[in-house]
This record gives sequence, structure tokens and C-alpha cells, in this order.
Amino acid sequence: MSLWWWLGGEVGPDAALTFTTPGGLLGLAVAAAIVIFVVTWRDARRSPPVGVELLCLAVALAVACFAASGPVWVEQAGHREPPRTVLLIDDSRSMGVLEAGKPRGERALAEVRGLVPSDRLEVFRFGRELTAGGEPSFEQGSTDLAQALRGVSERYAGERLAGVIVLTDGLDRGGMRARYTNEDSPEPPRLPGPLTVYQAGVPGDLDDVSVVSVSAGGFGFMHSPFTLDVTLAAPGFEGRNVPVSLTQDGRLLAQRDVALGSDGSGKVNFSVKPNKSGRFVYEVSVPVWEGDAVPGNNTMPVAVRVVRDRLRVLQVCGSPSFDQKFLRLFLKQDPAVDLVSFFILRTHEDTRSSYDEKELSLIKFPYEQLFAEDLASFDLVIFQNFDYRPYFQELAGELLGNVATFVKEGGAFVMIGGDRSFDEGDYQGTPISGILPVELGAGSPRTDAAAFQPRLTNAGRVHPVTRLLGDATENEALWGRLSALDGLNLSAGAAPGSAVLLSHPTLRTQKGEPMPVLAVREVGRGRTMALLGDSTWRWIMAEAALGQGNQAYLRFWKNTMRWLVKDPEGDRVQVAAARENFLLGEEVPLSVRVRDVGFGGVEGAVIEGSAQSGGEVVTFEAVTDKTGEALVRLPAERRGPWRVKVKAASAAGGALGEGETVYAVTDRDPELDELSPDAAFLARLAQSVGGTHYTPGDYGPPQLDAEAGRLVREARETPLWAAPLWPTLIGVFTSLSWWLRRRRGLR
Repeated sequence: MSLWWWLGGEVGPDAALTFTTPGGLLGLAVAAAIVIFVVTWRDARRSPPVGVELLCLAVALAVACFAASGPVWVEQAGHREPPRTVLLIDDSRSMGVLEAGKPRGERALAEVRGLVPSDRLEVFRFGRELTAGGEPSFEQGSTDLAQALRGVSERYAGERLAGVIVLTDGLDRGGMRARYTNEDSPEPPRLPGPLTVYQAGVPGDLDDVSVVSVSAGGFGFMHSPFTLDVTLAAPGFEGRNVPVSLTQDGRLLAQRDVALGSDGSGKVNFSVKPNKSGRFVYEVSVPVWEGDAVPGNNTMPVAVRVVRDRLRVLQVCGSPSFDQKFLRLFLKQDPAVDLVSFFILRTHEDTRSSYDEKELSLIKFPYEQLFAEDLASFDLVIFQNFDYRPYFQELAGELLGNVATFVKEGGAFVMIGGDRSFDEGDYQGTPISGILPVELGAGSPRTDAAAFQPRLTNAGRVHPVTRLLGDATENEALWGRLSALDGLNLSAGAAPGSAVLLSHPTLRTQKGEPMPVLAVREVGRGRTMALLGDSTWRWIMAEAALGQGNQAYLRFWKNTMRWLVKDPEGDRVQVAAARENFLLGEEVPLSVRVRDVGFGGVEGAVIEGSAQSGGEVVTFEAVTDKTGEALVRLPAERRGPWRVKVKAASAAGGALGEGETVYAVTDRDPELDELSPDAAFLARLAQSVGGTHYTPGDYGPPQLDAEAGRLVREARETPLWAAPLWPTLIGVFTSLSWWLRRRRGLR
């Protein structure tokens, strides 16, 4: 019988002793041992000598406490497993394109299987996501190579693979291909083994006619032609003529013949002159010829927003100023704006003087013609520090009433501050005061000359006019660092139905509310804005000092123009599809947003809508959530353009507005928009990680790391507390102590 038997088993030199009994239980055992020893000692001292007897008892109790602590020998061991190899197969639809009568992925996979090691080979398929095992079907709708490589790295974290083998055509849609194409030094992926890329597909083996792109610029002007630029690709049909057709709502608008170049590419443009505004879907198509590998990419729809011809703006300024200069320059440089600008240098007194008309070099202000005859031709009227009294006189009620009527019938009006505006311009009690978003009659004083930093209100944080940056936190920070304004026209507060977007940090109205700085309002079918300062030009200086140009100033006035003239992005009721084009059989998510005058979300708004294409109509209903949004999902069951119209009403039944949009349903597959393999991307990817890239016809063995593998650690435990040695020692020393006690006549 060996010593190891007494200790419960053989223990290696690297073993470590650990104790498994919880501290509380071990403490109870030690306390019990102490009590036994003390009681025995007090009883035994009446009949000495007791030293050997107590020593034997102490040894027995100590051994018992040691065994009760649960001692265990733990010995670490391990072994190295042979390395594994991973094969990643691109399972997207572009790999199923026919080349020489056979899917390119199937042809390439047959060759690769004969080259990669079958021992410890683990196969994955990838498209948008990574899937273990199974035979590829080449039916997945997208390719995300970065996600696939990342998934392998995470799955085999801590293990060195013999190799990572990728079979793909390189038509990645997940962003990695774009980085390697556009960046000089893209960050390479981190891989658990050497990379080998087998390219699938040969450009010359593909016969396909496709519409690659249709560029329309996103919008057009009513009664003005815009151009649709079309790009074709037709490998296998080089040198042939291709008829290209343009249709709108199924109606043929034009057809052109395009001669394909030696590389199979071609370009053509169509000029379109829309006769009404709105959103329209145009479709460009080419015929499907015999042998065309992917007939589904022979058409491409494009949505175009058509707006009225250039925006007509009337700017009337009471005197030259920096604010007038910068705003006029902004409006004049916008190609979508037709600006008529007047600032007063020749006064009414000049007209009434004895000067002859020929003696005055400046033209007379044609206020009667502008505000009686031409007003309806404008979209936006701006009164910038303008005092009407010296000019309008007895016609003031009529001419200012024309401006109020112009707004109520759908026009837009802005009043900007200064010493001739608001109460200083004596607008209180005029028809203009009835359309302004602030109430006049501030009393005395009428202005405050101190500089101040305007503050965003709750409405200003969400309103499109004051949303200069997309992120709410960054937007508020930007407003906080813009230059202070020089002074402010005071008012009696916000008018009913208006929204204050910027307020003064300290001044209050007679009602105790923060003094408005910027306010907006909807009046009838039109919109108005009041800017009660005249130094927004300083916002240019704030960003220029930081080397950031004048973007804040430009964005503010662009947002203002867009909202005032009811650009669809500024509508209170908006409906938008997740994208413009959908495949047959997909779901079409429609997002409906309903906002109040301050552009806060309207909760509980009732939505009634319809989607129509040809003679087919699909109706739907929804209710907005607490953010003012509702999500509707419609089936894409019919090919063609679809127009969506929605109406929103409050829970009480009051109308909140209408919105519309368009989308197209097609059998065109985005995964098949581009079919030619991207050898340059795959070669650069392999080079960036020190890997190998093979093209069809030159396949070779994969790059493998023979020293790879992983160390599998094992822990062997030998329970020392159960060894025969401890009960033996406890029995021997307890018996000896009892025997000595009996010899002294004690029990």
C-alpha cells in the first residue's frame, strides 16, 4: 500500500491545495473543537498529569478541523487540438447568376472543394448574416462580407485557425467594399487565421443587359425641363444598338436608341417637362433579349419631386444694413429663388419735393403696383425694418389688407426687426397685426438695445426652422455658441395659435412669459414668421471665427424658406415610405408623422389613408403614438408606381392636415444591380491581411498555418478531505487520549 493511497490518489508536482468548505461552516467546526478541548481540559486538570492526554486530543481535533475544511488537490493539465479550417461561401443571389449556362457560385465551389482540406473543415454560408453548415442555395438578398468575417473571429476567439477561406464574387453590399475602394488605407479585418480568397465569376462569361443608374437630381421645376441621365451596362452585347424607353404611370414619354460601346456600356438622357407639381415615378427600361442572364435589372424606376418654377420672393427693406445685405445676398445666390428686392434710398419726401423726375437717379418705390397688382405672383414677402407709413398713407388699409389676404390664401410673410418694424413701425391695429405670430402693443419701451443670447424653447428644439443639426444635443450646443444679437423689438407676447422658437434669456412680457425672439404661425393656408431682431448676420461671424464658414446662418434661412413655402419636409402631416423602390412580395413600411403648430408630435391623431396604383386601391387606418408617429405596413403585390394619400384628424375630429408620397414596386433585385465580379477589391482585401487571392482558372491551394490549433486545458481534482489518512489519525489520537484518561481513573 503506497503513500498516495493514504492521501486519496497520486498528485503531480504542479498541484495546488485549495479548500472548498464555506468559511461559515468551517468556523462552526473550529468553535466546536475549541469547546470540546476546553471542557476536557477543565475536567482533566483535577487529576494531573494531563499534558500527553490533552496533546493527543488537540491533534485529533486539529486533524478533524483540517478535514472539515474540504482540502482538495487541483492539478492543471491540457492538450493541443489539431487546427480547424473555415470555409465561407457567399450565398447571395449574385452568386447564382448564370455563366456559360451554370451558376457562377456552383462552378467555383466544385473546384474549391477539391483544394481545401476536408479534415476538420467547418463550412459557413453568408449573405446578410452568417449561417453554419448546409448547402448554398444562392438565394440570399444581400452580401455583408465584413459581418461574416467578424462573426468567424468572434466564434473562434482565442483559437488560431489553420486558415479562413472565402468564396465570393466580391459584390459586397455591407460597406467593406466601399471602404477598400474609396479609402487609401482602410482598416483590415482581424482574422483568426491566414486568408485565402477564391473569386467566383468571370466578367467575359456573362451576358446581361441592365439599366445601371438613372440620375434625376431628386427634384424638378414645373414647366421647366429637367434631365434624366441613364447609364446602361450590357456585357456580352457589345456594339449592338439598344432601344431605351421612358414611361410615367405606364404612359410612354420617349424612346431613344443607344449604341453600346466596346465595353458594353452606354449612356442616354431624356428631357422631361412636367406640367404640374408633386411627386412622380418615372421608369426607364430596355428589352429582354435572348440569353439575358438577369431580366429583372432591365428596368429602373426613379421618383422625382416636381415643385413650382423658381420661388418668387419680394424683399422690402426700410434702409440699407448688414442684415439686409447678407439676407439679400443669400436669396440672390440661390438658383431656386427669383428675388425682387427694394431698399429705401429715395424717400417719400423726395417724391413730394419740387425735384423733376429726371433729376432723381433712383427709381420710385412702386408700392401700389407691388401690393395691389403683383402681390399674387410672389410666394414669400419679407418686410425687413420697413415703415409703410410714408408710402401707403390713405391706401394703408387696402395694401396691408392685400398682404393679409395673400397669406390667408397660401402665401408666406416674414417681418424682421429694426427701428421701423413691429410697434416701431406702427403696425398695431393694421391687417398685418392680425397675421403676425406675436401680439403688438408692448407699451413703453418698444425696444431693448442690450445684446443677448437667444434661447431655444421646447418648440424650437423640434421645429424644422431652428433644427440646424440633426442631433438634438449638438443642435442646442450650436445655438448656444452663436454670436449674441444686438437688440430686440419688444412685443406683448405670442399670438394665439403661434409657436415661439427662440426667446430672450431674461426679458419677460406683461404676462410674465419669456419675451419672444423668433415665432411662427399658420394663418389660413399660409404661414408667417416674426424675427424681432435685426442682427442674424452676426451668426456668420460666430462660425467663421471657428473656421466653420457660415453654415449656421445659411441653414437657418434655408430651413425658414422651406417651412414658409410649405416644402413637404415642413408639412405638419408627413407620410414617407422606407425607400422609393420595393420588390414584389415585400412589405412596404409607411411612416406617418403628425405635428402641431410648434412641430411637437400629436398623440392620438386618427389617420385615414389610401395607396393607389392603376385601378387598385388599398385603404388603411392608424392612430399616432405619443411621439406623433404611426407605422403602417402594406403588401407590395402589384408592380408599378403607387401614390399614397393620408388625412389626419384629432381625437375630437378636427382636421390636422394632409400628406402624400409615392413609391414604386418592381421585380428588379437590388442584389443583381451589379453583376461583374470585383477582382480589384478582393485582391486588395487579401493583400491587406497578407493573404492570397485566386481568380477563376488560376485556383491553387489555400494558405494554411500548420502550427495553428488551440490548447484545451483540463483541471484534475484529488479530494484530500476524503483520504484514509485523516480518519485513521483521528481514531488513533482520540483512542490514545481516551486510554490515558482511563488510566487516571476518569471516564
